[in-house]
Amino acid sequence: MTEQVHGRPVARRFGDAAGRYERQAGLQRDVAEELAVRIARLPLPARPRILEIGCGTGFLAEALARRLGPACWTLTDISPAMLETARRRLALPGTCRFLAMDGEHPDAELGEFDLICSSMAVQWFGDLDAGLARLGGLLAEGGWMAVATLADGTFAEWRAAHARHGVDAAVRHYPRPGDIGAALPGLRRIMQAERRVAPHHDGMAFLRGLKAIGADAPAPGRRPLPAAMLKRILRSFDTQGASVTYHLAYGTWNKGEAPRGVFVTGTDTGIGKTLVSAVLACAWQADYWKPLQTGVATEPDDTGTVARLANLPPGRIHAPHAVLQAPLSPWAAARAEGARLDASDIALPATRSPLVVEGAGGLLVPIDDRATMIDLIACLGLPVVLVARSTLGTLNHTLLSLEALRARGIPVAGVVMSGEPSAGNRLGIEHFGKVRVLAEIPQLPDVDADAVAELARGIEPLDRILAAVRPGRA
Repeated sequence: MTEQVHGRPVARRFGDAAGRYERQAGLQRDVAEELAVRIARLPLPARPRILEIGCGTGFLAEALARRLGPACWTLTDISPAMLETARRRLALPGTCRFLAMDGEHPDAELGEFDLICSSMAVQWFGDLDAGLARLGGLLAEGGWMAVATLADGTFAEWRAAHARHGVDAAVRHYPRPGDIGAALPGLRRIMQAERRVAPHHDGMAFLRGLKAIGADAPAPGRRPLPAAMLKRILRSFDTQGASVTYHLAYGTWNKGEAPRGVFVTGTDTGIGKTLVSAVLACAWQADYWKPLQTGVATEPDDTGTVARLANLPPGRIHAPHAVLQAPLSPWAAARAEGARLDASDIALPATRSPLVVEGAGGLLVPIDDRATMIDLIACLGLPVVLVARSTLGTLNHTLLSLEALRARGIPVAGVVMSGEPSAGNRLGIEHFGKVRVLAEIPQLPDVDADAVAELARGIEPLDRILAAVRPGRA
């Protein structure tokens, strides 16, 4: 799947590779299948108008056709040879047109689309965000743009083999997932990422594979290495195992309203966030998502608990971004398990329903080496429901948490107090915190679906709560 960064030389490389592309492009096929799975979850209309950028020989279109059925397809590629290969091998349901086009600079006369998609192509754009913005301008109201592309950390082992000999690898540099299309005008972004390690017989097999799919174009301004130096680098690469990491970013942008929902956090851990999340999801008929789940080795996972307590069907539950065993902060649990977390990879799931997001621990619980939970809240853009104890000491903890949210400009929907009701503490939180207490949840003799349903009846409608949200800097 192909695009350009330097114009026709890249198109020629992919054109030359068209005949052998399918035999060599195992990773491209796998990524196209994964992107198709993600696209199939989007709320697209029947017979959607689809524009694909960099269709290559047709991996993504083929995978989408199996899942979406008939559509109005517009398949484009900068390489006429690749496009002709796709035309010959594909029999897509619905109507289909094939256009030779530079996807970074699309024809504004193409019309509007319900879905614009691209797999392993936009990394060739000269200015990625500008190209994505131009494509976003072709979306119909409510339409979706979904891409899979390479991110920073790709080819780390190949770069390391070069660095051991004091030279820079000629492969391109890719952006962090969190930086890709972070502020496209009029579009709401969802960004997720994964790493795949591809083994190779040796370094030459790796290079032959790149050439076979037309992806061997060097970074701008770089020349091939002298043969002697390349041999030394190949030996170093082979000694380290001849495997290569691909950091894949899956980005989705929607032209429509931002999701309606809240982020549930607490002044402490074990404070009742999960019960409150179940009550809110039940009250608002909302979807539920806990992006970071820890402690599953010692206690039930919160996702299953909320699904049971709020009687949520599977379609209203979104899988966590990461599940970790140890009952620690996400940062500490990931380190203990040798896992890697990056808060910038976490993004809201695609849904048109109200959404309740539950955090892990309190606001300053670390997620990775740089970010804490409050950083994630700021990135996701939902107002906060803060769960606080009702007992002695809650004023200090709650007011400190509210002050931290205000300092970051994060809107606060309100506070839910957990424990035996305390009129004095409620008054103190509302007066000094300048925030509403939305509910008081006492100690329950039985925490079950009936109890949650009864509590849910006392919760105001979501739209009324959101209408009264105080900006974080108020």
